Amino acid sequence: MPYVPTASAAESVDWQKISPQLRERMVAGPDSAEWPVIVEGALTSLPREKETGQAQRAQKAAERLQQTGAVGQRVLPIIGSASGRASLSEIAALSRDPSVAFVYFDAPVRALEAAPPVHVYEDEVQAPAVWQMGYTGKGVTVAVLDSGVAPAADLTTPVNRVVARADLVNDGAISLDPGGHGTHVAGIVAGNGQTSGGLFSGVAPNANIVDVRVIDGEGNSSLSTVIHGVQWVLQHRHEYNIRVMNLSLGTPVGAGYTYRHDPLVAALEMAWLAGITVVVPAGNDGPTAGSVTSPGTGPLFIAVGAVDDMGTASIADDSLLSFSGRGPTPDGFNKPDLVAPGRRIISLRSPNSTLDQLLSDRVVATPGGSTYFRLTGTSMSAPIVAGVVALLLEKSPSLSPDQVKGILMHTGSEIKGHDANEAGAGVVDARAALTSHAQPASNRNKRPSDITARALLPLLADSTPAWRNPHFGGRVWANLNWTNALWDSVTWDNVLWDNVLWDNVLWDNVLWDNTLWDNTRWDNTLWDNVAWLESQLD
Repeated sequence: MPYVPTASAAESVDWQKISPQLRERMVAGPDSAEWPVIVEGALTSLPREKETGQAQRAQKAAERLQQTGAVGQRVLPIIGSASGRASLSEIAALSRDPSVAFVYFDAPVRALEAAPPVHVYEDEVQAPAVWQMGYTGKGVTVAVLDSGVAPAADLTTPVNRVVARADLVNDGAISLDPGGHGTHVAGIVAGNGQTSGGLFSGVAPNANIVDVRVIDGEGNSSLSTVIHGVQWVLQHRHEYNIRVMNLSLGTPVGAGYTYRHDPLVAALEMAWLAGITVVVPAGNDGPTAGSVTSPGTGPLFIAVGAVDDMGTASIADDSLLSFSGRGPTPDGFNKPDLVAPGRRIISLRSPNSTLDQLLSDRVVATPGGSTYFRLTGTSMSAPIVAGVVALLLEKSPSLSPDQVKGILMHTGSEIKGHDANEAGAGVVDARAALTSHAQPASNRNKRPSDITARALLPLLADSTPAWRNPHFGGRVWANLNWTNALWDSVTWDNVLWDNVLWDNVLWDNVLWDNTLWDNTRWDNTLWDNVAWLESQLD
């Protein structure tokens, strides 16, 4: 669209020598306005001394500015120009001057705030659609077994939703989260975006958090410490309505491994059977087959792999991240069960924590000046699913962990090109899960570990076991009960565990602190993001 001068002085402007940005302002502005300009001197002839040519053009531009009555500011010999402020009539005179090549708008420049990284994981798993339905995780508590949870405003304002804390590391740490990992995980589950104006929030922004610190500030722990944390959760689950447990940690499994002799799997099976949905990562040891880490190897739990959401809310362009742990497990089970975004996930920051100092380039500033933190790994994918579980349990609090797992897997969004040992049932979909009328079974024909079975034997002594095969191994099983059977692995295999009425077990009578966990291993449990220094995951 041609520019139409709004003042008589503009009729004499050579618009071909005016930059579009300046032209737009001159046409729209009043005759009396002044604009900051840069005037480029014309190259009327080749200078005899080439080194001085730019300076001569700049000096000429400065002189012309002054001769027109404009206010000169700076000489800019690097571009043969000078800057100043000029009115419409002064710019008109400059444009007609043969010693002026061009007049530009001296646009304001400021230090750019880096655009916030793309944050779409809630959209990808359809959490906002569930929020619009009225479900935000309110009243549901998620236990986060990790390095601690800092008192971030996104969890404590306007109401403190960190309803309990238990420090089982007892290392004298001053900070509530000296590591920084647990705060990030808790924010993915339940951050409300308080300090970012809603820009960076979690999946279940009204869910409660119980902080169970089982990892020290350097990322180390032992199976016994983590198991102690599971026990604590079981002891306090009614008090705080703990319905979900997230453990974003893992330990590699070696040759000869079986979940049947894994103490951590056994502890988590107890929690699962007692009504707590357990969400764990698939680990970051991929892409080779059989790379799922413990406790993701446990067949009952929801093990979560990681996809790259590619910065979009559509799963159509998602790709499975190479580091995401793959199945099958050493016992032949397909894993992971689901996948969720796991690359460059932005969540809460624990200032001055170990991760904060080691990975200072991962600090993310918002336009308002608050700071968050970015991490990558299946440690970040698991709490996304834990948040979806909280949304589902708010809507349907009577669901058992098996039912929760069945619904989420039934409604997962398929990632094309990947089988069940790479992407499981697909990307978790909160909206599909909460609107599904199906309650498909999960964990059929999957028995607990030998350790769990031995621990449960006293609790089941008054009931009659159901046998998968009454003639298994050539024996007559009908005459055996919980008290006179030979309880070995063969027996555990033949029990129809699906028929056990777990709701009838008097869980609260169990002296959890006195439970003897067989074959406890004291080696360190490492973060599934391959320890603190593995900063290449980004």
